[in-house]
Amino acid sequence: MIRGASAWVEYLETIELPLLSNTLKSISMISSADYVKIDELVKVILNDADLTSKVLKLANSVSYNPSRTPTTTMSRAIVQIGFDSIKAIAISSALVDQLAKKTNQQQLFHTLVRSFHAAVQAKYMASDYSQEEQEGIFIAALLYDVGEAAFWSCSSNLTTDLEERLNCHANQFVDDQKEILGTSFKAISRGLAKSWHLGPLLEEALTSPNSRPARIVNAAVELAHHHDDKQSMQDILKVIALLTDKTDAQLRDELEKNTAKAAILAEQFGVKGARAFLKSQKSRQALKPNSEKQFQALLEISEHLATGKDKDTLINLILESMHSSIGLERCAMFIGKPGSENYKIFKSAGFAGAHWLTKPELNVSPTHPFYAILQKKETKLLPSNVCHQRPDASTVSAAPFSIFIPAVLGPFQWPGHFQGFIYADRLNQGGIEKIQVSSFRLFMQQLQLVFSM
Repeated sequence: MIRGASAWVEYLETIELPLLSNTLKSISMISSADYVKIDELVKVILNDADLTSKVLKLANSVSYNPSRTPTTTMSRAIVQIGFDSIKAIAISSALVDQLAKKTNQQQLFHTLVRSFHAAVQAKYMASDYSQEEQEGIFIAALLYDVGEAAFWSCSSNLTTDLEERLNCHANQFVDDQKEILGTSFKAISRGLAKSWHLGPLLEEALTSPNSRPARIVNAAVELAHHHDDKQSMQDILKVIALLTDKTDAQLRDELEKNTAKAAILAEQFGVKGARAFLKSQKSRQALKPNSEKQFQALLEISEHLATGKDKDTLINLILESMHSSIGLERCAMFIGKPGSENYKIFKSAGFAGAHWLTKPELNVSPTHPFYAILQKKETKLLPSNVCHQRPDASTVSAAPFSIFIPAVLGPFQWPGHFQGFIYADRLNQGGIEKIQVSSFRLFMQQLQLVFSM
């Protein structure tokens, strides 16, 4: 059993990420030498094909090459980017690479998107510093959660154990980290920052952020962690306003633009779906039930049923009506083989987003909160004791795959073909009213008629 920060740092370095660890230490040894030999660093980077590709790509990006003069040699790229940036690229590259290898990519994906978001916001907050200082602040924010990303990237069974804890009580996540890992992600980040020589600013930000650059890093990380939590953002904006000497109005506009830039940067590094993820987290006006639209939708569905309209059209109409007329922000149809405990998304509507369709199968075992509802074959709200009542952006995105928020479930069956259920939630953290459940039940009755045709 791996317990404590030092044990996890050693495990991650030697077992999970040995190539990354060796590359970073080689870069550090060369860059800390009195006489820097570019040729030596070129050899280190060329030993890692993925890192080579990322370095050249970044050297030709607008950020490092505004004149857009093609950079084709590694030595020129190193001069443009700098040693510390190459370390950050090496770490990001290695962790992004893990996304393609992980069965459950969700938590690592969230952490990486958050890291790029924090980095871009931090650089913006540091706009009055020199370009070199801005880059250092950007890197420190990018690597702040390196311990968490490294953990989610590894093959330990404890990743599953900790994720299961998220299902039950996300608000106790730090306590769960200490119970399962014997330490916290932040402590692991401190250990990796020291071992991999990631710089004094990052170490200060993770330990005791007294300087203004370290406080900028921490503010940017907090913003990335809570950017869709209105209550937390009010306090974070006050801190950022003091650090930047800008008004709330200026900040809100610029920070929103930076969120879009961060998503683009993350995708340039290979974090596919970052734009869709961050865009889906923007606060929206809550939808409201519309009885007139519900009546019109039910009438249209009934007419289609009478004329024998194809099932696919009817299912799409029902899902879209649940979203727009009942006021349920996200709706998805999960299906599985008769008697199976595994379900996958077949169709979705509303703000579910395309990334939902790429999710792994959902296993509804006897201990799963959905199980009892599906067994009774009745439309029900999820029990409130298993739901996170004030979810943040990452919590909302994870539901219903690794965490639960207030939602309604409607089981159905297509005898001889498949069984399934409709899942719907509010996305914007609102509760589901009784009248919405009643309306949802009416549409579920229509859906069951579709499968009886």
